[in-house]
Amino acid sequence: MTIHPAPAPHGPVKEILPGLWFAPSTAKMSKPPIRISRNMVVVRGTDGLVLLNPVRLDEQAECELLALGPIKHALRLGTFHGCDDTYYVDKFGAELWAAAGVQKYLTPAVTREIEEDKPLPIPNARAVVFKKAIRAECVVLLPEHRLLVTCDSVQNYKKDDRLSALARVVMLPMGFFKPCVIGPLWLKDVTPPGGSIKSDFERVLELDFDNLISGHGTPKLGGAKDALRKQVARLAS
Repeated sequence: MTIHPAPAPHGPVKEILPGLWFAPSTAKMSKPPIRISRNMVVVRGTDGLVLLNPVRLDEQAECELLALGPIKHALRLGTFHGCDDTYYVDKFGAELWAAAGVQKYLTPAVTREIEEDKPLPIPNARAVVFKKAIRAECVVLLPEHRLLVTCDSVQNYKKDDRLSALARVVMLPMGFFKPCVIGPLWLKDVTPPGGSIKSDFERVLELDFDNLISGHGTPKLGGAKDALRKQVARLAS
């Protein structure tokens, strides 16, 4: 019998754009012992609810989520996220999607690959898969909302009260607290030795978006593309 991680402390699931729900949760990092934010985005897909960057909820919030529709798909957008994927696959039979590449979580098995030229279970959604990164990572565009959903690649932390005091102290000198920052630790982990992933971000900037919700931090509603363009310009080619 699989033992699933318990739900982490989280806030209420809120509809922040028409037909799109934001679930703000938390995660503990043991080295050092700090608390950071972790987010899930929920939209209605072609046959039920689609969870992007899945996060397990407590019983009450899960019931409220199910009132919106059945959970059918779970989209893992980055290699370092996935601790709650097994819960949704086991309990709801959700189909697990992820980009090809190195994954931290090897179970459950990924059943559908996120590809740039293939449809997603969300009408009109598009993906950009990072081709230069040495670990799996992708972003998803939801055109209806002009929204870019990211995992660790792009993060935004304006007034994020879910960060512990120690997290703020540790993250500040690393450069996390800039609008639509390219995740500093993630960038170090996924950039090939002597290489660059700037071209992947340049492809992301070709998408039409103005809003952003990351796997960490707070939503950036308005001005997201301009903010990200400034960050990409600082990357080495």
